[in-house]
This record gives sequence, C-alpha cells and structure tokens, in this order.
Amino acid sequence: MAAYFTDSKKGEVNELRNLLRNPEIQRDPARYRYVVQKVIAFMTQGIDVAPLFTDMIMASASNDIIQKKLCYLYIGTYAESHSELALLIVNTLQKDARHQNPIVRALALRSMCSLRLPSISEYIREPLSNGLKDKSGYVRKTAVLGCVKLYYVDQQLITDLNIVDRLYRMLRDTDPQVICNCVIALDEMLANEGGIVVNKSIAHHLLNMLKDFNEWSQSLILRVLSRYKPADEDEMFDILTMLDERLKHANSGVVLSTIQLFLQLTQNMPEVQEDVYERIRAPLVTLVRSGTAELAYACLHHMQLLITRRPRLLEADYRTFFCRYNDPLYVKCKRLDLLIDISAESNACPIIDEISAYVSDVGVDMARRSIRALGKIAMRLESASQHAMGKLLSFFTMEFDYVTSETLIVMQDLMRKYTWMAEAILPQLPSCLEIVQDSEGRAALVWMLGEHGEHLEDAPYLLEHIIDNIATEESSTVRLELLTATMKLFFKRPPECQLMLGRLLEYAVDEESNMDVHDRGMLYYRLLKANAAEAKRVVCSPKEVIEQFAEDQVEEKTDLLFQHFNSLSAIYKQLPELFISRMPPYTLDEVAQGNARGPDLAELPPADPHSEVVPALAPIAAAAGTSGTLLDFDLAPAASPGGAGHAIAAAGPSTQLTGDLMGLLQGPTAAIDLDPDFRMMPQDFQQHWVNLPEGESQRYDLVVVPTPSEMEQTMMSCQIVTMASSPPQEVTKFFFYAKQSTTNTMFFIEATIDSRSSVLTAGFKCTDASSLAQFREHFRKSLVGKWMPLEI
Repeated sequence: MAAYFTDSKKGEVNELRNLLRNPEIQRDPARYRYVVQKVIAFMTQGIDVAPLFTDMIMASASNDIIQKKLCYLYIGTYAESHSELALLIVNTLQKDARHQNPIVRALALRSMCSLRLPSISEYIREPLSNGLKDKSGYVRKTAVLGCVKLYYVDQQLITDLNIVDRLYRMLRDTDPQVICNCVIALDEMLANEGGIVVNKSIAHHLLNMLKDFNEWSQSLILRVLSRYKPADEDEMFDILTMLDERLKHANSGVVLSTIQLFLQLTQNMPEVQEDVYERIRAPLVTLVRSGTAELAYACLHHMQLLITRRPRLLEADYRTFFCRYNDPLYVKCKRLDLLIDISAESNACPIIDEISAYVSDVGVDMARRSIRALGKIAMRLESASQHAMGKLLSFFTMEFDYVTSETLIVMQDLMRKYTWMAEAILPQLPSCLEIVQDSEGRAALVWMLGEHGEHLEDAPYLLEHIIDNIATEESSTVRLELLTATMKLFFKRPPECQLMLGRLLEYAVDEESNMDVHDRGMLYYRLLKANAAEAKRVVCSPKEVIEQFAEDQVEEKTDLLFQHFNSLSAIYKQLPELFISRMPPYTLDEVAQGNARGPDLAELPPADPHSEVVPALAPIAAAAGTSGTLLDFDLAPAASPGGAGHAIAAAGPSTQLTGDLMGLLQGPTAAIDLDPDFRMMPQDFQQHWVNLPEGESQRYDLVVVPTPSEMEQTMMSCQIVTMASSPPQEVTKFFFYAKQSTTNTMFFIEATIDSRSSVLTAGFKCTDASSLAQFREHFRKSLVGKWMPLEI
C-alpha cells in the first residue's frame, strides 16, 4: 500500500481520470483496480478527487468485490457534495442488493444507507425491507444498522415501515449478532423514550443466549439488562445463577458488566449483597494480577469505589496491591491508594514495611507519595502509628532533601493528632534544618519549633538562624509560618525570643513586600501593643485533636458514582456530564430561559453598579522602642516565664517606621498562579457562590468601557473564565471564576459595568481568604493599560 501514498504531482487527478476512462485499462481488471486504489489513496491523503465522481460510479459496476468496496467508499465520502450525481449510483446499488452473493448484498445495503441523502430514501425502502428478512444473517445485521442510519435521514420512513416493531420481533432471531444489532438500533432510535424496553420475556431470552454472543456484545447486553427489575426474589436469584459463570470470563468488560448487574439487582437486599461482594472479590483480584497495566489501573479504580461501601472487602488480599518493579508510575500510585484504603490492624505492619521500601525508589514522585501513604495509614490506625513513626524517623538518615522535606510535612500532620510523637521528632530537627530546601518542608519544621519548642532546648536559636536570613527566604509560606511560630515560642520562652521577635516584626512591617506576610506582622504587632495576655489567648489558643482530614473523607457523590459503575466515572471520580462535553460560557438570558444546563444563575444576588465600597484600613500604630526594634519593653518582674501574667509596657516612641506605612498596606502583591484549564459546571458555581460568605467589593473607574466580548477575552487571557454574561446594555453583568494551581483555591467574581458612569464594580468571594488579596490585585492589573489608566 505504501506505493499508493507517494507525493502527488500537478495534474495527477486529470491523469487518473484518463486512466479510468482508458478502454485498455478497463479490459484489464488488475490494472483497473490499481487505478481505483490510487484514487482512494489520494482521497485518504486529503487530495480533492471529487471531479472523478462519475468515473468512480462507472467503476462500481464491476464483479470484483474489492473494487466495488473501494468505489462505494469513495461514493459515500463525496455523496453529500454531489447529491444530484449520487442518484446515478442508485440503480447499481439496487441491483447489487439483489445479488446472489450475501457479501455483495450487504455491501450494497450498507453503502445505500450511508449516502445520507433524503432524496434517495424512497429508493432504500424495498432493499431495506428485504434485507431485514434476508436468509443470510450477515445481510440482516447490516440491514438492522442501516435502519439507524436511515432514522437520522428520514424518520417518517422508519415509521411507515414499522421498523421499531420489526426490530423488536427480530430479537428472537437465530443469529446472535443480529440480536445484538437490534438492541443497539432500538436503544439509539428510542433514546428519547429511555431506550429499549426490556420485559421479562426479552430479558430471559437475552440471558439464555448470552453465551452465544461475543465479548463486546455480552457487555452491551448486560448493560441493557440492568434496566430490568425482577418480579420477585426467586426470579432475581435465577438471574444471578445464570450470570454467575460470566464472572469467570476472560474479558474484563464482561466481568465488570456482570459485577455491575449483580450490585444493581441486590442493592435493596443488604444480606444478599454481602454475599455478592464476597463473590466478586476473586474475579477482581484475578484481573489486577493477570491484566495489562491499563487494565489493572481501571480495575484498581473500580475496587477503590467498591471499598467505599465495604472497607474490609480486600483486607486479606493486600499483597495483590504491592507494587511491581515494572509497573508504570500511574499504576504504582493507584496501588498505593488501595493499600491505604484497605489497611487494618491485621495487615498494617506488612503494608507499612512494603511501602517503606518504595521510599528508595528512583522516582522522586513515587518516594514522596510513599511517605504520604505512611502518614495516612498512621492517621487512620492508631495501633499502627508507632510502627509508622519508626519508619518515618529512619528516613532522616537518608539525607535526601525531598525525603526529609516530605517526612517533615507528614510528621506535622501526625503531631496534630498524636502529640506524644513530639518527644521523638524534635531531637531530629536541628540536623534537618540545613538539609531541607523545599518551602513546604521548611514551613513544617518551623511549625514544629513553634508548636512544641518548649521541649527542645535549641528551638529559639534554630528560629533565630532562620530570622537572621529572612531577607533571602523566597517562600512567603515559610515567612508566614515563621511569624506565627516565633509568636508562640515567645509566650513560652519570652527571655530568649523577645529580641528576635522584635526584629522579625520590624522586618514584616518595614520591609516585607508580600501583603499577607505584612498584614500578619501588623496584626501581631498591634495585638502585643494592645494587650499581651489577649495576644497570648489568640495565638496560643488550645486546639482540638485532629482525627481526620477533610480530603480523606468519603465523598457524598459515591452513591451517584455507583450508578455509573463500569464507566469512566469510576476513574475520573466525576459524573459523566462533567467530562463528556465542554460547555461554552452562558448568557444570563439563556440561563433564565432554561436553555443552559444547570441551576438558574440569574438567582445569584445582583450587584449594585453604583455602590462604592472603600476598604477600611486599620489605624496605624506608632512605633515604639529604644533599641531599634518594634518590641523594646520590660517584662513584669512578678511574671513567671510562659505564664499568663506577662504585661507589655510600651516605652515612648523613639523609632520611626521606615517608609510610608500606608504604602506598605497597599503595596505590591505577589503574582498568583491560576490554572488555565480549570472549568466549572453552572451548578457548582451556584453552590459555591451561595455557600461562601459575603466577600469584598471593589470599584474601578474605567477610561474606556469594554464590550462584553472584549471583557471576556481580557479575563481569559488572565486565566479567569467566564461563567455567564448578560447581553450588552447600559449595565452589563458578568460572572467569572478561577482556580489557583498551587493551592486549589477557587475564586468567584460578580462584576457589573455601568457604561453611563464608566464604572466597573466587582464583588469577590473565594474558598481561602488568605489568597483573596493576591487575586484582587491580579484582577485589577488585568484592567490596567486597557480599560484603566496606566500606573505611574
């Protein structure tokens, strides 16, 4: 075939026409077929060979089946663009539909129904009716699928021929492929009515013939049978008995379809379903062990969905989920997830030992995930926490940055539940300080020093080392954690922490450019100036012991996902409507009229385009101190270290805060990283908007009023997506959303543009208030230079 796909030269289409019309070539079947093959090769390359339409129609009148197939393929491709000339092929197709060879009859019928021309639907009536009752099963199954093609061209003809009733009768056909095609055709043509109707007679007939179908057909029939409701328990048990052997089938699709049907038939019978879960366990384990990596990945997702209802289902088969050396990363990660979910007191120790070995994996991501898995197991099982802690402590000896960093992050979470772990962890922190370079790991280390620093003698000096180098600290997360940790440790060990806390607060107020760090520094400074005892109550308030993290809880949509078992929903963990299609932005009129899917976004609270909300700024506290720090005061002599009797007496002002404090409060905000591919359904937007607390509103004076399309394009260029917009008018309303890539924080905007006053009013909401200032600044900068004046 490679010879047909050579580079085309100028005039080759004309040359092909001459070859097709050459009498000598027409008398030589081999050469004639070669020219036809050349035409098809050009067509597959994207070359326009439509001018050869009449010649290819003439070439179809041949006894050579291969040549006939090629010609019919060509005609089906160009029939819509040459609808008038396509009528010339009807006589040939009708003649072939009466051919003695069933292959030719089926080929003619398939090609005739594939022309998609309403003008020739009447010519299809007789061949299609004859095809449905042809003595050859191959022709009958082709005719059945031809009914579906004709349905989309001329539904009236389908009604006139009473096709639906004929297909229902053909469910009793002797050929299994004909039956399967009838089920497909009925399900598609009756989609608006809920698909094919399965009664007791049809259900039992399909069950009795199930062995005769091929693997794909069996999966299809089992999916259709899930719509049938048995009349009583006896009938249900009969169906389960008939399907039981399908669980031993070699094809994974058949096994999963059977499992889905088992679960659906017994969903209202908890006692029977317990036996069903035990019965389906072995087939699933077998598929994971013997299948390919892709199959194992899909099965692992379905098993994870099953154990949300039966947590102990796979407890004894934990060794099945140990990672293999040749597994790809995505399978290893899913195996880790299963090991976490099935861990119990009976198998926790061997699972922890196995996962600990994965930390030395050459892949950094796999090593990190393994450490996180150990932490989750320890969080779930208190009986395994001691064993897991021993393994985590051993990782410090590896002295790899990513291993030490991830271990500290996991230990931070564990210490929030098991406070007794601090005694074993704290002595390891001094050696970790120089190793860890990752910002999250350093933040976890600083948190431990602040939370449990009273038990570590060198804790203040470790924090002081970080404070001395804070100007070179790139991560705002570490600086935020450092402020809080130093404040906590100050109240526990005040003599050692007083001066370094003063230096840290001075840096946060005078020099810090990140608004979040600056604001937190101002908050702590004002708390200390106002009332030291109250500041201690706020910063060192008692915390509840963490039992479970929100991300580890079972999602409420698990029951809905079970309705889509044996589909991509089990892998994506989303309902089909969330990933099958990608929806464009909606107009508010479309939503209000019900033309857009999802709840009515017009119900969202309206914004007043003339309202103006001026952010309230806290009063600026005067600087105090005589030693060049913001904390220069004496401790009350009667107070014991760490006690509640500390009092802070402010000395007279001697140090002026460098720079304009108001400028610091409104200073530059660090850039925010938004996810450009994030998309949200209208109902999710509605739910978040209603549930989130009232956010802040901001007014922007515009130099030029953008059109709705210009506004949407501007937002899209800044990774802010349009959910809905009203038609252009004097006051135009928009709803926008975005998601931060690093923290998954979601932001929501309700914006109105008043073209009369050239004012844009935006109301902001977000799932994490600490990131809102950055996002507001990002939104404002998207307007500067286009619709707002440039900043000087």
